[in-house]
This record gives sequence, C-alpha cells and structure tokens, in this order.
Amino acid sequence: MLYLIINLIVLGLSIFIILKGLDHNKYKKTNTNLPYLLPSEINYLYKDMTYMNRAILSTLLDLKRRGKIEVIEYDRESRNKTLEDYVTEYEFRLLDFSGLKDHELLFLDNIFQDKEVVTTDELTQRAIDGDEFLRVQGKWVNAIEEELKTMGLISLKNKKASRRLSLLGLFYVGIGTFSLINQEISGLISLIAAMPVLLISVNLKIDKSQEGRNLLNAYSQLEKRAKAFELENLNEEELIELLALCLTMKYFIPAYEKSQNFESIDLVVKSINEYDGSKFDDGILRGFMGYTAKTRDDTLDTNRIDYRLFK
Repeated sequence: MLYLIINLIVLGLSIFIILKGLDHNKYKKTNTNLPYLLPSEINYLYKDMTYMNRAILSTLLDLKRRGKIEVIEYDRESRNKTLEDYVTEYEFRLLDFSGLKDHELLFLDNIFQDKEVVTTDELTQRAIDGDEFLRVQGKWVNAIEEELKTMGLISLKNKKASRRLSLLGLFYVGIGTFSLINQEISGLISLIAAMPVLLISVNLKIDKSQEGRNLLNAYSQLEKRAKAFELENLNEEELIELLALCLTMKYFIPAYEKSQNFESIDLVVKSINEYDGSKFDDGILRGFMGYTAKTRDDTLDTNRIDYRLFK
C-alpha cells in the first residue's frame, strides 16, 4: 500500500509539472519591440543548429549586402566527368571587417585565415583534409548561442531548472525501479511519469526566454505567410531573413519574384540545380561541410550537419 501511495504522489507531481510546462510554452504578447537579429542568430534561434548550412549561406549574403565581402560565382571543369562536366563554385573576397560582432569575426577568420580571396573549392579541401576547419565552425555556432544568451533570448535560468528536473526525473525512475524490484506493479506509474518530466527538462535546456519565444512566434508567422504566398515587395534584408528561416526554393522564389532584384539574392535563385534546389546551397554544403549533397525543392536535409560540426 505504501508503494502505491508513493507512486501516486509521483504521478500527481508529474501532472503538475506537465501543466506548468504547457503554461510556460504559451505565447504571451508583449508591447516591447522585438530585437533585431543577424541571419545566423535568426537561424540558430529558430532551428537550433538543424540547418546550419542556411546560417552560413544567409551570413555570407548579409556580409555581402553590408559591403564586408564580395561573392563571385564561377564554373570549373568537373574532376569527375562521369557525374557532370562543370561544377559551380564561389569566390569570396574580403573587403572590410570593421563593426562586426565577435561571432562574425570568428566566421570570417575561419574562411579567410591569412588570405584576402578564397574559393569554395579551397574550402572543400580544408574540410576534407582536416577537422580544424569544422571545429572552428562549431566554435562559431557556440559564439552565436552566447550572443543570444547575452541578448536575453536564451534563458540561463531555464537551464538550471532543466538540471533540477533531470535529477527529479531520474529520482522517479529510481522509485519506479525500486518498486518493481519489490514486486510492486505500481512502480510502472513512476516510470511512466518520469518520461514527460525528463522530456520537459530537455526542452528547458534549449529553452528561450519570453522575448525569445515572442521572436519565435513572429518568425513562425512570417514563415506561414511565405508558404501562403502572401509576401511581396520585400527588401534585400528581409529576403535574406527568409533564407535564414530555411524556406525552400518552392516558397522563397515566389516572394523574390514579387520583390526587387538584388545581386546577392540572384546567387541563390538564378542558379537552380536539377532538383529545383539552389546551387548556392549545394556550394555551401560542399565548401563548408566537405561533402556533396544536392538540395531539393522540398527538403533541406543536410545529413546531420550539427553532428559533423561537433564531432
């Protein structure tokens, strides 16, 4: 009987935690203006490292827009003529690095090192020949996260709560296991109740502050409008923001066609591969990740780039 009471108490506490978690994740409208974010910061906040190729792509375009780098498209003969005759590559030229955030400087330093001009072909070899290039990209991602923490968009308080909930969930597992060892079937209640507590702890670990969740809601609404083909007359900065949100070409090109032409965005939309994806996306995958995976119109799957960055 005692085991049953203990396990029922665990269940009650778990239900309370679940309800509090649901309330915590509700969008709460505020009157404060939403902060301005760079494309890489938007991408990380919205996608949590899942599509970092788009963070790289949109960062390059934004640096070009701001006159910090030049990006030039060119074709070279393919080294594997059985697959294709020519390969589209990109040349990056460093123009100015003043007035940049720390994570932007880290990003550019990893690309250019002691050079003023570098190509995706050279970067591909760096990514293939050694892990240092990829490791610095991992540091770049960490630097973006630190910037979001500094801006108050990722909650440090919630990370502490995450650790406490993790310990509580493991304690529930212990109670359930101990009950079962003593042939008390009610131990299953605690084991089942532990699962949502542990999941909530994981959610809190990467949780955003209230302002961060407001931003997420704003980006989600923007993505929905793009997918409903409602966006038009966007400026260059707004179009790069859509790319940072990981819109596929199916939804991005219509928004671009209803806006002005911009040289930077032309790199993405004027060179489409045979799958209706962007050759610029392809070039980013090859140059910055060290492997070839052509993007499709309906997906941005990148074979777990987040794993490659932190391996």
